[in-house]
Amino acid sequence: MQNNRRNDLQAANRNFCVVFAFLTLLIIVLISVVIYLAVKHEDGEDNQSSPTMITSSSFGTHEGKEVTQYTLKNNKGTVIKILNYGGIITNILVPDKNGKNGDICLGFDDMKGYATNGPYFGALIGRYANRIANGRFTIDGKTYQLDINNGPNALHGGKVGFDKRLWDSKVVGDVLELTYVSADGEENYPGEVKVTVRYQLTEDNELVIRYSATTSAKTVINLTNHAYFNLAGQGSGTIFDHNVTINADKYTPVDSTSIPTGDISDVQGTAWDLRTKTNIGEVIHSVPGGVGYDHNYCFGKTGWQKYMARVEHPSSGRFLAMYSTEPGVQFYTSFYLNETGKGGAAYEKFGAFCLEAQHYPDSPNKPNFPTTLLAPSETYLQTTTYKFGVM
Repeated sequence: MQNNRRNDLQAANRNFCVVFAFLTLLIIVLISVVIYLAVKHEDGEDNQSSPTMITSSSFGTHEGKEVTQYTLKNNKGTVIKILNYGGIITNILVPDKNGKNGDICLGFDDMKGYATNGPYFGALIGRYANRIANGRFTIDGKTYQLDINNGPNALHGGKVGFDKRLWDSKVVGDVLELTYVSADGEENYPGEVKVTVRYQLTEDNELVIRYSATTSAKTVINLTNHAYFNLAGQGSGTIFDHNVTINADKYTPVDSTSIPTGDISDVQGTAWDLRTKTNIGEVIHSVPGGVGYDHNYCFGKTGWQKYMARVEHPSSGRFLAMYSTEPGVQFYTSFYLNETGKGGAAYEKFGAFCLEAQHYPDSPNKPNFPTTLLAPSETYLQTTTYKFGVM
């Protein structure tokens, strides 16, 4: 009996030792895994959880002040470069169907080009994007006269708009934040306006632009970004081999100076009907006026993100899709383009397209259009997203 008990105790001790050794080994393995993952994350090897990186470098000077270029890069290899001068997007490098990166954004190599920037390459536009008829509008019975800089009209905020201002800038996580205070009376607009624009590049290859603004007095405001795109690569000739879809049933017809007539018309049966995928080269010369597309498409109310447009380039496989909370988008096919751009590239007529999220042109003088009036008790908000990808 005692021998049996002794044998049972010895067996139990052996089993306990085996279990204890196994648990100790398991704990050691788990600790090693945790340490490995922590080191891996610290070294940046865990690409799935690493955010977009933002770095900065000097891009020269403007009126004696340093201009900074910020580089946003995600783990998909997409690179977007932005200046704190004018909030200008200088480069957008995205892969084609073969994985080769190409720059699809038109621009200049240095500040000399951007200091004048007649085409508004890549720039933030304000206080009022697009045109105001005769440069004149009225608020509460008081008429404001703006500088005339586009035929008989005011265009893109005046002679020195937001595109030619040096913005305060800082990096907040994976967001580039730009701020600017537009003084009361700047370019003859009323009210001191405080503007914040945030650029974010996501891991889904989306460039998200978030705008906000407040004012000290009633004013009008209409903000956008004026990036020029060529999905074949900047300087690659015309966009006639691109296909476009614009998801709008209506547009605003214009007069001979590109001011809306006040009508909101159906696109059905017109050259402006781009609701199904359409080759740009096949339709651009049929647009009345002979200058291609430079028109506002209507999407209704503000405040919710709408699918607006998609442009594809079959040869490279690249596409760009656009979403915005704005009620309209200006589709411009660059009839007036004639510049020498990055790397000496020749930018020719119809060499790019723009998709500018906006309120309608001349809204301050068209009461039937969505209002652009901003009061001191209100905050202007807009979110616009450009998504890049391969078909």
